[in-house]
Amino acid sequence: MLKKVYLEITDSCNLECEICYRHQWVQEPVDMKENLWKNIVNQIRKEKTIETVVLGGMGEPLVSPFFAKTVELLSKKQIWVTSNATLFKEHLTKDIASKIHLFVVSCDGMEQQMVMGRGVIFDELMANIDHLNQVKEENGLVTPFLDIQFVASKKNIDDIFPLMDILAEKKVRNIVISHLLPQHPDQADNILYSRYENREMKEKFHKIRNYSFRKGLRIIFPEVELKTERKCAFVNNDATYITSRGEVVPCYRLSHEGSEVVFGRQKTLKQYSFGNLNDRSLKDIWEDKEYVKFRKKIYNNHYPSCPDCDLVDGCSLIHDVDFDCHGESPNCADCLWARKFVFCN
Repeated sequence: MLKKVYLEITDSCNLECEICYRHQWVQEPVDMKENLWKNIVNQIRKEKTIETVVLGGMGEPLVSPFFAKTVELLSKKQIWVTSNATLFKEHLTKDIASKIHLFVVSCDGMEQQMVMGRGVIFDELMANIDHLNQVKEENGLVTPFLDIQFVASKKNIDDIFPLMDILAEKKVRNIVISHLLPQHPDQADNILYSRYENREMKEKFHKIRNYSFRKGLRIIFPEVELKTERKCAFVNNDATYITSRGEVVPCYRLSHEGSEVVFGRQKTLKQYSFGNLNDRSLKDIWEDKEYVKFRKKIYNNHYPSCPDCDLVDGCSLIHDVDFDCHGESPNCADCLWARKFVFCN
């Protein structure tokens, strides 16, 4: 049964981060249309099995004209918000904060890295986090909890140490380290993970872990080398993703067009939708036989694995997500999210 919904009330954003998939889009970013938004929120409210709603996706939810109203209407669910936090001072009030369980805020380094990578002034970002904590303290709120997501690469990994010094004073619940997933070949050499033994990064993560203990912080680490185990966070958590145009897609990776570089191999990504909420209900799409079949396949690991296949270098199926070598669509065989290199919130 459906327990978790990622709701993209907008795919617009107030930033132009260098690692964002949005740079590759052909379609212009849009806010969800009001009639569609009302329909979706009403369905989510009525669906008793849905426990958690994640406001985020490929846009910044706080730029949506429906952000505050969405939080209000879905307040009986557990609401998570993925955000760049730059608009907290402008939009975050007691009434909104009191209805949110968790904020996941992107922060990939210190001053220079944040300006170069996200166009964000580091001190201003920290001031917005301070605003969140002030709202909580002044109103006696335990939540929203605050998680920081750090997208790690060769460019910024050493920034994690001074960043922990500062975040230790910001009431952070978790720091989630997720690896860079390159979109272009010129980013490919910046990754920290590998197919085979990666002693250097194991030692680096060990140092980060020890430092976090001294600072009283909890770090969630990704894998640094390819492991056999595969788990899809969306399938295992009975989750789905609704785009700003109403498409019901299985995950972040298949939510929009784009590209990625997997161990040096460039791949074209396409949106894979099981139905649109302008035409069908969420329950109907979730229970559609093709969507059920897809989830069973992924849950039971009945799909191939490209990164550790001996024939990968000569395979013609590795360049897109249309079909895998079992003839199944979409092709999830190259997914680095399932291999715990990249994390979903």
